Amino acid sequence: MVTFAADRGALVAFSTKEGLPPYDSKVLRASAPSGPWQTVYESDAHFLPGQVVAGRVALGEYRAPYQGGGAYSEDFTVIDLSTGNATAVDRFAMSAATFRGGGGGPRRPVGSVVLGPDRVAWTRLIEGPGGSVTGELRVALLAEPGRVTPIGSSPEWIAALGIDARRLLYVLGGKSEDQLHVRDLDNGVERIVATGPVGDQQVVGGIPGFNRAFLAGDWAIWLDTPGATAGKVRAVNLASGEERTIGAGGSSCDALSVGTRYVSWYCSANAFVILDTKTLEPTRDAPSAIGAAPTASDDALLWFTVVPGGRTVTLFRPR
Repeated sequence: MVTFAADRGALVAFSTKEGLPPYDSKVLRASAPSGPWQTVYESDAHFLPGQVVAGRVALGEYRAPYQGGGAYSEDFTVIDLSTGNATAVDRFAMSAATFRGGGGGPRRPVGSVVLGPDRVAWTRLIEGPGGSVTGELRVALLAEPGRVTPIGSSPEWIAALGIDARRLLYVLGGKSEDQLHVRDLDNGVERIVATGPVGDQQVVGGIPGFNRAFLAGDWAIWLDTPGATAGKVRAVNLASGEERTIGAGGSSCDALSVGTRYVSWYCSANAFVILDTKTLEPTRDAPSAIGAAPTASDDALLWFTVVPGGRTVTLFRPR
């Protein structure tokens, strides 16, 4: 599997092997206009979704021993994309007692990480009696990753969604209700931005859409009805309290993404929307001809074009 991100005009690729261990994963970077690709970081782990911010990438590195019965470990690592230097943030390990095969069971926390300009936030898993799992949300400065601030914990669900220089956006899950929180990182003051009922977790809409919210400047934004015939996007301004509902522009919309310049998502029939991150109004500097699955990353847009024998990826960055 290969995924892509932008980094100050360069293209970043995350390559990780699917299937059984041992894994072989790389972070590669190609400068404009056409490379060449250079390996920045290499690992024997399977990469969980990574995030690029201000010349760094935060990764979850998943390792499972061969025939380990479901035991695994995760390392959270921040990598400098210019030098390849890696900073270890945290690590946890789960025994085979926590393994729950087959799917369909009650949800529980998973390890995840988000990156900001000067901080990193992550969910560390803690194993309890009988293979129970609790998630603990933590924050640390990139300059002092060992100096951790615990934010909260939950056996149901807890995950950071976005972090910047001033605040942390995260979701706290319960058995019947989920809450979207914002926390001031200077004084620790928190408030609830939105709440939503928890229904059937196996169907679209069973979990509130804000579980996949993003920070877009002063806005918290999320797809509220991803599988609906006429989708909608919700946004709450964390500074003023203003709320907006935006038509998604199509049906079966998915993959909302946020960068420093653009907010983007796409729907069925190749429909897509690209907004300005600060105003949430349609942007004027995006090209009219865009390939498949446009994604906002850093100050750029990425999209794919299908060609004979594969696909190409395009990075668009206004001058």
